Order: sequence, then structure tokens, then C-alpha cells
Amino acid sequence: MRRLAGLGAALAATTGAQSLATLAVFTLPVLAPLAARDIGAEPHWLGWQVACTYAAASTASMFSGGVLRRLGPARCTQIALSAGALACLLIILAGLAGAVLGSFLIGMGYGLTNPSASQVLARLTPAARRNRVFAIKQTGVPIGGALAGAILPGLAGLVGWQGAVLAVGLALAAAALGCGAFRPHWDGEREPGFPIGAGASGGIVALRTRPGLAALAVISACFSGFQLALGSYIVTMLVEEGGWTPVAAGFVSSASQAVGIGARIAWGVVADWWRSGMKTLAAIGVCTCLGGALLPAALAGPGAPLVALLCLLGTCAAGWNGLLLAEAARMAAPGKAGDAAGGVLSVAFAGVVVGPSLFGAAVAVTHSYAMAFGMLAVFPGIGALIAWRAALRGR
Repeated sequence: MRRLAGLGAALAATTGAQSLATLAVFTLPVLAPLAARDIGAEPHWLGWQVACTYAAASTASMFSGGVLRRLGPARCTQIALSAGALACLLIILAGLAGAVLGSFLIGMGYGLTNPSASQVLARLTPAARRNRVFAIKQTGVPIGGALAGAILPGLAGLVGWQGAVLAVGLALAAAALGCGAFRPHWDGEREPGFPIGAGASGGIVALRTRPGLAALAVISACFSGFQLALGSYIVTMLVEEGGWTPVAAGFVSSASQAVGIGARIAWGVVADWWRSGMKTLAAIGVCTCLGGALLPAALAGPGAPLVALLCLLGTCAAGWNGLLLAEAARMAAPGKAGDAAGGVLSVAFAGVVVGPSLFGAAVAVTHSYAMAFGMLAVFPGIGALIAWRAALRGR
């Protein structure tokens, strides 16, 4: 049991929980070509489903400070994974209404995972390794996305899309039970009588009072909208606009997410080497903006360059999250890493609500997913400018 108290076990557990929470987020987007019309929706309506998910995630992140203090990070992680499992059942059993309610539940769970993990990892991680540790933990996002793209389309072909969703729900439920083993080690400082509502202002206070945190939150909003649109719409773009089969499109989506696993760690090493998370975030934003602008031309060309560009976008668009949380932990007041993460992520998730919604509207107007990506690429470019100015001020 002592092994469960250390950094290695905490990093493995929080990365695994992040992977499964992300898998839940991407389940409907990846299966949209197969499931949307059975549910009672058109595939391009997916942007509104993503908006529902992250509106709930934004709210949960803002309230996470009080929940963490009352229940502890291990119990919060269990609740997050259990919410995703219940959402999978609703999606299968209740049609469009179940998909909407399930999206809110998935978002509420997703909004709890990062503040919970930040609270644990900030306590256990030496300052000199902060960027790398948080980057490793955030590899859970591309791992979850890669699993969704690689497994779910093929599994749906074997057992139907409902069976694939059910398999995700069972995995989330099993992980929720397993996280109970960490309660003695992670939840020892919780305050059982603390009012949950009292923690709602913790993230807002952190954004207002901690230098640099508000700028970091705006950067995260600019980056997150493009990232989630990319992860959500690759399969649908390749199938409906590019003429790819769902399985082939799923593997391309998986590859673009998989390269982000190593990229997050690499970006973390770069940030520790440069001793500047903001400068690294600026570089990521520039590369993402350029890659998105090139996507319409790449979709009209041969398949190999398109796959290479999507993998490059996966390297950049999905590579910033660990740096974001590491910077938030650095800027946080002592013992308040969870509040800082919750405040920044509430703004990031608000960006996700706006980004895919704008993307869906752009598709409806232009009738082109690739053109919509080119239009949305302006946001990571704005984030890069803000990050670069913050890096110069910090220097």
C-alpha cells in the first residue's frame, strides 16, 4: 500500500483516469457517422454535442475547489469516472435526450479530473520536474483520443455502435472502483464539512489575484477550441468530405492523437530546458495556426501529405495541455493548485464550447470541414501572440 502514496503511482493513476475521461468525451464524436442518425441528429450537429460537454466541464471546474476540499481528489476522480459510465448507458437507452444528458454528465466528470490530479501532483512533484510530470499526465488526453479512433469504429463494426459505447461505460465503471485504493493516500487532508458552494469562487479569486493566471486562461481558451474541433471532426471530415471509410478515418484520427503522446512529453522537456512555459506555448500556437491554414489545400491533395499534416497538427494542437497545468500550478498560491487549475480550465472549457460551435456553424455555411478548420486556426494564432507577450514580460 505504501507504493500507492508515491509520485509514480499518482502519475500512473491520474494519467489513466485522464485517458478514460477523454475516451468518454470522444466516444460520440468518433462514432458520429454511425450513430448520429440512429440517435436522431445530423453528423454536423456534433459541435453542439461538444458544446454541451464542455459547458458542463467549465461549470464543474469552477466548482471543483469546494468539491475537492470536501471529498478529496480520489473520491472526485471516482465520481468523474462514474458519471462517464452512467452517461454511456443514457446514450444507448434514451436516444437524443440521453445523448444530451449524457454529454452533460461526461463534461461534469471531465471538469473534475484535472483539478483533482493537479492537487495531488503539485504536492508530490519537485519544481524542477513540474513541466515534465504534468506533460506526462496530460498524455492521457491523446491516449484517450487515440484509443477512441483506433478501437471504436472497428468495435462498432463487430458489435454495433451501442455495443462499443457500452464497452466504454464498463471500462469507466471498473476504473472508478479501482481508484478507491488511493483514498487513504490522497484524501487525508479533506474537510468533510466544507460547503461545496463556498469553493465556487476559488477559481475566480485565483484568476483575479495571481499574476499571469488570467492571460494563461485566455491562451487556453484560444487553443482548446481548435484542439477539440480537430479531435472531434477528423473522422467525419475524412468520411463525408474526403470519401474515406470509417475504419481508415478512425486510424488516421488515432495516429494524429497518438503522436501527441510523445509530443506532450517533448514539449514539457523543451519548456524545462527553455525555463519558459509561455515561450513554448507561443511556439505551439504558431505551428497550430499554420497547420490549420494549410488543411483545406491538403484535403484536396494526395492522402499521404494529408495524413502527415494531421499528425503534425496532433503534435502541436494536442501538445499544450500539460504546460498549461504546470504553469497554473507554478502561478498558484501555496496549496491552491486545484483552485488555479479549476479557474484556468473553466475558461479553457468555455473556449471549447465556443470553438466547436463556431466550427459547426462554419461547416453549415461553407459546406466544408477543411475550410472550417482554416477559419478556426486564427484562434491558436491569437493565443500564440498572448503567450509571447507574457513570456517577454516574464523575462
